[in-house]
Amino acid sequence: MRSPSSGLRVLLALLPALLPTAAFTAPKTDIVSFLNGDRLTGEIKSLEKGRLELSTTTAGTIFIEWDKVANVETNQYLDVEISSGLRYFGRVPEGGGEGLIRVLVEGEPEGQTVAMKDIVRIHPIGQGALMKRLDGYVTAGFSYTKADNETQLNLSGGLSSRNEKREWTLDGATTINAQSDDTTSSMYDVTLGRRRFLQDRWFVQSFATAQGNDELGLNLRAVAGAGLGRFLVQALNAEWAAFAALAAAREKFVEEAERNSLEGVIGTQYSYFRYDTPKRSIDAGIAAFPSITESGRLRAETDVTYRVELVEDLFFDLTFYGSYDSDADSSADSNSDYGVVTSLGYTF
Repeated sequence: MRSPSSGLRVLLALLPALLPTAAFTAPKTDIVSFLNGDRLTGEIKSLEKGRLELSTTTAGTIFIEWDKVANVETNQYLDVEISSGLRYFGRVPEGGGEGLIRVLVEGEPEGQTVAMKDIVRIHPIGQGALMKRLDGYVTAGFSYTKADNETQLNLSGGLSSRNEKREWTLDGATTINAQSDDTTSSMYDVTLGRRRFLQDRWFVQSFATAQGNDELGLNLRAVAGAGLGRFLVQALNAEWAAFAALAAAREKFVEEAERNSLEGVIGTQYSYFRYDTPKRSIDAGIAAFPSITESGRLRAETDVTYRVELVEDLFFDLTFYGSYDSDADSSADSNSDYGVVTSLGYTF
């Protein structure tokens, strides 16, 4: 049996590659005006998922719910993305009016007036580092059943970074089951993904995955691929994307010979998030892998996670996962594997 910590070792090995390469601090002269008339001065870092990140001199970095903001002003050069997929590049001076901002686009003296309710993302341009912000999480879950003396341990973690041009994600998870008859099974999954954003909500997506699953008789599956996708919905509280790709796979099973194959990939991802107390989110993804070189073979992967914040940065996760392979190894107990995982986690 493969070591159940293989996925976590890959995750730790790739961690240094995701660290920012440089730091940049703009003058803290940006102004955020609130609907109740209050104002804050600082440096706008980003707007993501309905939260404006503002770095201040006296209060450190704070997060502001976007629907509480009446106006912003900044001399920084911003990338402003709206729900239709259009993007504007320029500075945002005073004078947009409540609920509006005026982006001074090059070549347009009057600029573009944009309704703040239509803005889904803001990033300052020219901050030097390849990845301007690094976000991460770790989770752990444990369960024990006395009737059959079964224990289950779940560990997962991830890193992500997004700027105006690209997004990187690295996620890893492992599950270990031990039963009273001394049988132990495990599964792991580590995925590195990259998206390069294009015009009109389109993006180029590439990915690399390492998987193992005793239930399916799979020691190792290494997959790498690339394709094209599009955001179907981009809003303050939701994001929905679909993509299609080609991927090369190499698989090592318990009993069968090593396989090399070419697969198609069709998938969709949906996220819903609310930052009113308590903060909560739903992330769902499903992908189908019809084989091009192995006639009639179909694989599928799905993952749905509901997350709710208990206290600041500490959260509870409820996750459903599933895997299917129409042509699993002959030693496999089944051609499908699925489960429900509960865990506690921390974001940073």
